[in-house]
Amino acid sequence: MTGLFDGVRVVDLTNVLAGPIATYQLALLGAEVIKIEKPGSGDLARRLGADAALNEIGMGASFLAQNAAKRSLTLDLKAKEGRAAMLRLIASSDAVVENFRPGVMDRLGLGYDDLRKYRPDLVMMSMPAYGSSGPYRDYVSFGWAQEHMGGITSRTGYQGGPPQKTGSIVADPVNGVHGAIAVMMALVSRAKTGQGRFIDFSQLESMILLSGEAILDYSVNGRPPQRNGNRNHILAPQGVYQCAGKDNWVCISVTNDAEWAALLGVLRSPELADVSRFASLELRLENHAAIDDFINEWTRHRDKTQVMNELQNAGVPAAAVLDQAEAYRNPQAESRNFLVELPHPDGITFPYSRSPSRFSKTPAEVRTPGPLLGEHNEYLLGTLLGIPNSKRQRLESIGVTATFSTKLN
Repeated sequence: MTGLFDGVRVVDLTNVLAGPIATYQLALLGAEVIKIEKPGSGDLARRLGADAALNEIGMGASFLAQNAAKRSLTLDLKAKEGRAAMLRLIASSDAVVENFRPGVMDRLGLGYDDLRKYRPDLVMMSMPAYGSSGPYRDYVSFGWAQEHMGGITSRTGYQGGPPQKTGSIVADPVNGVHGAIAVMMALVSRAKTGQGRFIDFSQLESMILLSGEAILDYSVNGRPPQRNGNRNHILAPQGVYQCAGKDNWVCISVTNDAEWAALLGVLRSPELADVSRFASLELRLENHAAIDDFINEWTRHRDKTQVMNELQNAGVPAAAVLDQAEAYRNPQAESRNFLVELPHPDGITFPYSRSPSRFSKTPAEVRTPGPLLGEHNEYLLGTLLGIPNSKRQRLESIGVTATFSTKLN
């Protein structure tokens, strides 16, 4: 069974997270994604992860998570022979995605106008941190900084406290998904019109989109966003409440009077039910701290999953707060086979997350594990591009490419 983008070839010139996440979405849908990496070092993410031994051999967790189902080709794009091989690859490719600083691809002779000579209907996306224009276009940035620049952390934290980044790096997966959607739209347009597209993608603007409600509120009402911990300024009660055991919590969010009544039915608290100061949403917002005390007294002796199930069965929005391992292994994720384990060429088995989308007639699957550095050189240079063995050996001898190895130079 083929994927939605089976037959589509994407050249991936991205590093670290946001760009690789974008091309990973295309790979899950069946596109042939060819990751171009520098001989000897490869993607910076190959050395990012909690396991030093895996980092040493260039198979860090950050790399593996975003580069499964791709092929790895090592090419020195600064070398004449490397650029020539790249241009031959472009001639048979549908899309190119890169996240270098603005101008890098042009200086390499691989800008959009250069590549279109070899593939006139090419789709190309450039996704530097701040886009390809503006006063910050040449600034360097990673995902954690995008949270701050995009306005996210101005609303994250507790009243009276400083801005706080999220526990994860939100920017990279958001940028990646938005970028993948942009490439998909351009490919759909090309199928209709026969014309390619250049996409000038700004990671910063992708993050600003997440603050749309706050921006609108400020524009219309003049109210700057406030840090409010786990609460929402228009809902009550809302927060996380301690459960039995060490560092166990449940999230509860009541959005209307019916859910409030349902919560009272579960808590069976006459103090809450009879006190007039909790009778409306406005009053509950004013007396949020008192409500939290009652809820915490009820939850702190109970299992977090038990609390979630009991409240959900009564019609109250609630969710157990799960750590990363629990999130991957919870019954809901397991029932949908969210994780798939694939054996790696070096003999180690790694778990990979599947696409959250299930298509009725075409799969969105992790077909192969994250590649070793230059693992597919022979196929891509020899079979796909038709470069004879003698020339491939020469390219390797002068460092334009490198045969894959589990050890980085």
